[in-house]
Amino acid sequence: DGGPERALEKSPFQLTAGDVYDISSVVGQDLLQLSTGPQMSAALARLQFRIVRVLEMLEALVSESSLAEEQLRMERDSLRREVEKLRREGARGSPQELSLGPDKMVIDLTDPNRPRFTLQELRDVLQERNQLKAQLLVVQEELQCYKRYIIKSAKN
Repeated sequence: DGGPERALEKSPFQLTAGDVYDISSVVGQDLLQLSTGPQMSAALARLQFRIVRVLEMLEALVSESSLAEEQLRMERDSLRREVEKLRREGARGSPQELSLGPDKMVIDLTDPNRPRFTLQELRDVLQERNQLKAQLLVVQEELQCYKRYIIKSAKN
């Protein structure tokens, strides 16, 4: 499949946990070359490119996460408005709504602001977002470690 370096060419949204380890391995190899070899400038150029690529991936993940979060907020607000509307209509005592029972809700399918996701789907999206945030924090910590190592190596 092209080896560990192929992970750097993937879209951030296609990365797997294995790809993250491949990227880490490639960056680690470059760091080893920096500290030991006469080809220091070539290794430094490769490392710089790879670190920039990792930062681009993180930026894309953060942007996508923020967009998804905003969409969830908008959907939540829409659901709240719909519930309040139904409560007001229910308080007026519409015979059709009263006969539905406490666990039923009437939804107008022509309403563009109607709920579009189930509660479980929203939970799944939030859980995925939280997992991505956790992965982002891990990668940021690794990046800080690499930065400290580069600074330490540069001082020596």
